[in-house]
Amino acid sequence: NDLVKDGKKSFDWKSWWLPSESEEAKNKEKVELFQFIGKDNIPFHTVIFPCTLLGSPHDWTKLYHMSSTEYLNYEDTKFSKSRGVGVFGTDAIETGILADAWRFYIFYNRPEKQDFQFMWKDFQEKMNSELIGNLGNLVNRTLLFVNKYYNGNIPDAPVDEELWAEVRQREQKVTEMLEWSELKDAFHEIFAISDICNKKFQMAEPWKTRTTEPEKAESLIHNLCYVIKDLMIMMNPYMPQYTQKVMSYFGKSIQESKVGVETKSGLNWSSLGEVNGLSNVGATEVYFTPMDKKTMEAFKEKFSGNQNDRNVKNDSSKDKKKSEKKNEEISVLAMNEQPAFFSKNIRLKVAKIVSIERNPDSDKLYVEHMDDGSGIDRVIQSGLVPYLKEDELLGKNVIIVDNLKERKMRGIASKGMLLAADYQKDGKDAVEVLTAPWAEPGTEVILEGDTENLDKPAEIEASEFFKIEINTVNKNVEIGGKKLLAKNKIISTEFTVNGGIH
Repeated sequence: NDLVKDGKKSFDWKSWWLPSESEEAKNKEKVELFQFIGKDNIPFHTVIFPCTLLGSPHDWTKLYHMSSTEYLNYEDTKFSKSRGVGVFGTDAIETGILADAWRFYIFYNRPEKQDFQFMWKDFQEKMNSELIGNLGNLVNRTLLFVNKYYNGNIPDAPVDEELWAEVRQREQKVTEMLEWSELKDAFHEIFAISDICNKKFQMAEPWKTRTTEPEKAESLIHNLCYVIKDLMIMMNPYMPQYTQKVMSYFGKSIQESKVGVETKSGLNWSSLGEVNGLSNVGATEVYFTPMDKKTMEAFKEKFSGNQNDRNVKNDSSKDKKKSEKKNEEISVLAMNEQPAFFSKNIRLKVAKIVSIERNPDSDKLYVEHMDDGSGIDRVIQSGLVPYLKEDELLGKNVIIVDNLKERKMRGIASKGMLLAADYQKDGKDAVEVLTAPWAEPGTEVILEGDTENLDKPAEIEASEFFKIEINTVNKNVEIGGKKLLAKNKIISTEFTVNGGIH
């Protein structure tokens, strides 16, 4: 509609990618291209694609700054759509937790320099202490004070130069961080400003000085209202719904800009540090609800990763160190170390799917009953419902992680893990399971050069398994450059040429 209104038939893409050849003179200035990518895409976006552009006769816009992230993992394992491990979009909606609470936690722990583990216990603690106990507390106590003691009118008072000197210095720091896409550090700096103001409120005790030294109370509340205004402006890119809601209490809104859309009026980044323009506070409400332990544990069980308790109280210092160690990110071994680690610790086996049904409490999980050669029914769950039909799995001799510790998934115990590969089919995500149709159930899958029946642990944690990476190289399944074999035959994929196995 905007193109038609401006009498154009198409968007001038050259203004972004070939500004020197753009038909509009105003677009000939240099475009600064920022890219936000995962760490596994760094070589392509920093070497391969730029070299391709340099080999072209055109002066294409090239990478100006790259912001990459490490992996976001789940509890003590990895997020995996194919295995149904983790919390995804529909799951997040199902929890009833507000979108901005999710956004808060992800940005607060954005894995910019190392992998990060999403943990329900940590989510609960960070939301309750920082989002609600810090930012939410400052907003609620300040605005309620205005409504209760000043009839909703923000008292007039001089600017607190000492407070604003520190606030403006930190706001400048946030601005500089965001200019270089340091999103996590900038987010933490904003919360630091909120923390300073909370402490100032507590030390000033306005509930006392309101009657004994009213000018002091008025100055505090007046200045805190404007700091809150600034906090909401800076927080808006992170938590748009919450910040707009808070600004509506002041009768204001924050300007939101979109490419190709006419910008609406409102407060913007240039409004930071301004101590004027606010007059009153309307009726407020508590926006975020604290998460109690019972709720946290229920979510942890429902969207279960590893269910080991990492927060046992009154345990010995040694046990505490073990518990804290589990909270650290999973560290993948160097490629040349992975084969030896696999041979000493991980047991893979061929198992036949003899029956299959859906988990009644999940729209993603299959419950597969397997013959693993032991003569005992084995149950493994996999998140393959969105990708494969029951008859595409039934009767197949698949590859499983045999000594993976049992865990519950949506109320049903799962003993082991079925290995699968992700690939693209007609532009959509697809999954194929690893199979060995020539090998009978119970056959051990080993690395080339190894022998069967090596002494390995009876059980391993998921974190141990994910210290190695299983990949397809020209359809052959390998670990650290060594091929996986069953009955001396290479395990291979049908569709996944080069990719990861999960």
